[in-house]
Amino acid sequence: MNHKEALTKQVYTFASELYAYGVREVVISPGSRSTPLAIAFEAHPNIKTWIHPDERSAAFFALGLIKGSERPVAILCTSGTAAANYTPAIAESQISRIPLIVLTSDRPHELRSVGAPQAINQVNMFANYINFQFDMPVADGSQEMLNTINYQMQIASQYLYGPHRGPIHFNLPFREPLTPDLEMTENLKSEHKILPHYQKNIDIQDIKNVLKDKKGLIIVGDMQHQAVDQILTYATIHDLPILADPLSQLRKFNHPNVITTYDLLYRSHLNIDADFIIRVGKPVISKKLNQWLTRTNAFQILVQNNDKIDVFPTPPHISYEISANDFFRSLVNEPTVNRKDWIERWQSIEAQSRKAITQHMSQATDESAFVSTLIQKLTKDDALFVSNSMPIRDVDNLLFDSEVEVYANRGANGIDGVISTALGMAVHKRVTLLIGDLAFYHDMNGLLMAKLNDIHINIVILNNDGGGIFSYLPQKTAAEQYFERLFGTPTGLNFEYTAMLYDFSFKRLNNITDFSQVSFSNMNSYIYEMITNREDNLEQHQLLYQKLSEILNVTL
Repeated sequence: MNHKEALTKQVYTFASELYAYGVREVVISPGSRSTPLAIAFEAHPNIKTWIHPDERSAAFFALGLIKGSERPVAILCTSGTAAANYTPAIAESQISRIPLIVLTSDRPHELRSVGAPQAINQVNMFANYINFQFDMPVADGSQEMLNTINYQMQIASQYLYGPHRGPIHFNLPFREPLTPDLEMTENLKSEHKILPHYQKNIDIQDIKNVLKDKKGLIIVGDMQHQAVDQILTYATIHDLPILADPLSQLRKFNHPNVITTYDLLYRSHLNIDADFIIRVGKPVISKKLNQWLTRTNAFQILVQNNDKIDVFPTPPHISYEISANDFFRSLVNEPTVNRKDWIERWQSIEAQSRKAITQHMSQATDESAFVSTLIQKLTKDDALFVSNSMPIRDVDNLLFDSEVEVYANRGANGIDGVISTALGMAVHKRVTLLIGDLAFYHDMNGLLMAKLNDIHINIVILNNDGGGIFSYLPQKTAAEQYFERLFGTPTGLNFEYTAMLYDFSFKRLNNITDFSQVSFSNMNSYIYEMITNREDNLEQHQLLYQKLSEILNVTL
């Protein structure tokens, strides 16, 4: 068998195996060494390819595709430093347990460590951030080479679904010539493999007595597309408050047991302790709630459908590796406890807090006012993708009486790749992106995918000309003479030129009244820039905290 035939069988088999395990989309960053596999994906009749010249943005775009489609997605690049640009997105995918398939093309073994151009050590290069890795053999035409693909894909498939989900890495060395035989299409197949299925039964004997205590809380973080109906059913039957993170997707149900203002309440020194706490899903966004979890003496139960549990912010007393719905379904026959006073107390505080927030927002002119107005504009048909730093914190505080779904990159919590992830989601959902000016600057390259592929997204930039979140940290006063240069970091960029470069419509708004007139009824490629002031943001946020403290003093 000649080299071209061997190469073709290898890459066509590899592409077919990825399809068999559920891959329907691949994001390719152009390069020479990746030619064989790029052509294999392009030639596969049932795989959609996306071309993105920037590897860092490409990897985050793939994360967005995964979030939107709930399927694993592959990324492919050439050899050398191109692969290193994948690292931020891979780190995010590992912590968020997102099934990203990383494919790095490489020089063949004889060109490694000899000074050949565009050759770096790519074996195990993402070792700190992936669940599985394998350095594929060079195509030699042998059956053993093809068997290796089948064996390793079967091993790797356990990380694409279920509690072990996370990124995997295949390093693929290719010898020249790099062009496969375009006529050998019989090697491109669209078969399906039986996917792994995971379910665990639990023994609740260890927690039966705990659940009889009166003062219980359910705290729910990012559920990563898991069903949540049994959480609501259990909380209703047993009169338990649900402190629901915006990424839990529980807030959209507007359930009477769902508490949304807890971050502001704990920030205002809420002093209601619990006997037991059921923590579900990923850790919550709220720093104040996480700090309280480290102080409380309540018995803490952690429920995560993961093989590696997230013990942050404090180790639980007991943990269960099971889906939330299966866990709460296992408790359905447990005797009910009279907690009417308990749930009504929480509901009363929540109602008063929402009223105070709404009244404050009617007069507010800072960034939180823009966020509140944006939330009111969105419907159950919308997905709101939120950048890290202040935007996600404002959404955490202000998201109530809304059916919008909220998403964010809360694994590594970085501001890189936010635009690209949102655009990836926009392929499958109707997305509005809320982002700060520094995060927008960080990933402006990502906007190219909207221009090249006619992807529609509305982008709302909160532009306070710098890092607004740092104004809330001790550095603001403790190192005032260095603050603006080291933390404020104003850029003075005019984002209208960015909109022109990538064919977005653009509107700059200086006040909340003008933003109130904006309609999001039709999805367009639009950038709305809100001009805000960091000092004003800080002062108005502190005023809201003070108002809620006054409510608690009266209520408690």
